[in-house]
Amino acid sequence: MTSHFISLELTEKCNNSCKHCYNFWRANGRSSLDDKHKALSRLEIQHLIRKVRKDIPLEYIALSGGEPLLRSDFPQIANDVVDAGLQLVIITNGVLLDKNMLRQLPREVSFEITLLGHTAELHDKLAGNKVFDRVVQNTSQIRRHGSRFTVVFVATKLNALDVFRTAELGIALGATAFMYNRVNLSRPMRPYATDLMPPAKILEESLNYLQNAVKKYGVPAICSVPIPPCVVDISKFPQINFGWCPRGGDKSYYTIGCTGLVRPCNHSSVILGDLKSQGFAQIISSDKCRVFWQTVPVECDRCEQPLRDRCQGGCTAASDEFFGSQRRIDPICELSKHS
Repeated sequence: MTSHFISLELTEKCNNSCKHCYNFWRANGRSSLDDKHKALSRLEIQHLIRKVRKDIPLEYIALSGGEPLLRSDFPQIANDVVDAGLQLVIITNGVLLDKNMLRQLPREVSFEITLLGHTAELHDKLAGNKVFDRVVQNTSQIRRHGSRFTVVFVATKLNALDVFRTAELGIALGATAFMYNRVNLSRPMRPYATDLMPPAKILEESLNYLQNAVKKYGVPAICSVPIPPCVVDISKFPQINFGWCPRGGDKSYYTIGCTGLVRPCNHSSVILGDLKSQGFAQIISSDKCRVFWQTVPVECDRCEQPLRDRCQGGCTAASDEFFGSQRRIDPICELSKHS
């Protein structure tokens, strides 16, 4: 198995406090940083990228965090990626993406900007910080910079029905695509999981609003976090592109943490290996990696859904993080029925 895409987390720091944040080091208080594992330097990042390229036909790198723009050398790292002939995706909350920052960044890159509602009250409540006005102002400058951006919307019980108006705001700011992520849960969220997870009926209504936005404005939309067909009949939404867990296939987005540790994806805290001492191919072809991707929940053995073989239980990382077992089905399947 191989991949053309990796996600590189530059820092575990963030200037927002989103209640729905799944980053394991924030949710569990388990930082990857310790006396043995230090944050990668710019030169180390360059070396590890070259190391990955020796093993896979790498085309895209997503720089994320935490909030990657908090690194003082972020512009240099971003330019290094482009200078290496790779396509760059920058995943950011947009708070620090002002004109001065944009001037230091390469042009013709892709940004993914989090927008959690069409009003300051809603966005800031979910972001845990009063940042809406800055995000809107900064995002409006991206097209003039010569780049493009996708709006990233995380659907929770609080904002799911605001998706149409949020999409309209993003389009007005110049967005070329819309990414709809239903909230993904981790174990520390269990006490308030029902406060975050939209019931299936609201989730379906939210997707209907999103489809109406696609029809009206022609901007493509993707649901990148799997929505199992036993929760919502996704065949009702042909204008929306629904993604599935790639399970180690060509569309996998293995994640390299800020210390060089490799994980299956950005949702997972499972450590597959250390890129500083191992080859990338060695890590992603290991037995540990194979078992992670091949484990399917027991409930799915009897599933009769037509999309069973593509779904395979939804997000396997969510099951592992929330329940502590990949043999449990995606928590959305249970919580969306009772929330």
